[in-house]
Amino acid sequence: MEKICEACGCMIDEEKEKYVHVEDWEFKKRKTDTWWHLDCFKKAMNKDLTALEKQAQVMLGKASGMMNMLPEEFKPKEEYIIK
Repeated sequence: MEKICEACGCMIDEEKEKYVHVEDWEFKKRKTDTWWHLDCFKKAMNKDLTALEKQAQVMLGKASGMMNMLPEEFKPKEEYIIK
């Protein structure tokens, strides 16, 4: 079966290139089935932040600052990293 990259439209050489297979399912029914060069997939996933994501990032930064001002007995014992 010939695999065509969803992003660039070029054929994927399975012997020489790294690639990704993505299936989209809605309950038990497969909706889409796509193939991507690994580099094309990485570029698609690292898109610019939306306005909402930027607002969330600002709010998380403020919350982090507030947590640092708490007395030690109120600070969480575990640390979480949000990417």
